[in-house]
Amino acid sequence: MTSEKQNAADSYHNFSEFYDLYVGDFLDDLPMYEKYAVQVGGSVLEIGAGSGRLTIPLAQTGFAVAAMDVSATMLAILDDRLKGLPSVVRNRVQIMQADVCELELGAKFGLVMVPYYVFNYLLTPEAQSQALDRIKAHLADSGLVIVDAFIPMKRLASPDERQIRRPDVVDPATGNRIRSWNTFRLDTQSSIEYRFQRFEIESPNGELRVKEFTVERRYTLADDLERLFLSHGFKVSEVFTGYRGEPPQPDSEQLVYVLGVD
Repeated sequence: MTSEKQNAADSYHNFSEFYDLYVGDFLDDLPMYEKYAVQVGGSVLEIGAGSGRLTIPLAQTGFAVAAMDVSATMLAILDDRLKGLPSVVRNRVQIMQADVCELELGAKFGLVMVPYYVFNYLLTPEAQSQALDRIKAHLADSGLVIVDAFIPMKRLASPDERQIRRPDVVDPATGNRIRSWNTFRLDTQSSIEYRFQRFEIESPNGELRVKEFTVERRYTLADDLERLFLSHGFKVSEVFTGYRGEPPQPDSEQLVYVLGVD
């Protein structure tokens, strides 16, 4: 297992019990992926499918989705969710645990999705390059790749360590109240953002459990990202911020790249 794969797998193993509570219902990006999936046709490869935030609604719409992730824990959640759906939906989803840097599926896809900052979990330039080569090898003629990347522009402007308190959430399945904090630190030499996460889980009877772990993400500035894509034989068809095609600004912290092949 590569160190990047281990980092991502560990991160999502630690976060898996909280993931759907915080971002599981985030679907702002779904119409964008549906639009491009219709445009190019063919099946969809989702890199970093997780618990199925996008996988399931895409399959429900009618797309065949290869749902790939390094985290067995997250894929187990996806598998459990699929069991409760009609067979026609389940049969459209292929689940696979794999490392994008070593991907060898023997298939090509009309759309390859790298959603919601998954690319940032590739912690070295070498890993980024390996991933792009493997993605390109699985892209059908006239296919598209969509990379949703995070750039911490505000923290780069003020890189001192800082803490953010998340709003409390209640797990409807258990009744547990969850309080959480993120503490961010940037290493500008390695371009790594360290995010220390603390969760306090209070059960309905008042028992308290604490879970702490650190997540690492690599950031790449916009010009460097574009050069990286070009160096691997991609062409940048579109770049925007948000999920409705808004033009990027110098301080945009999120960029969506739509890539084709030269």
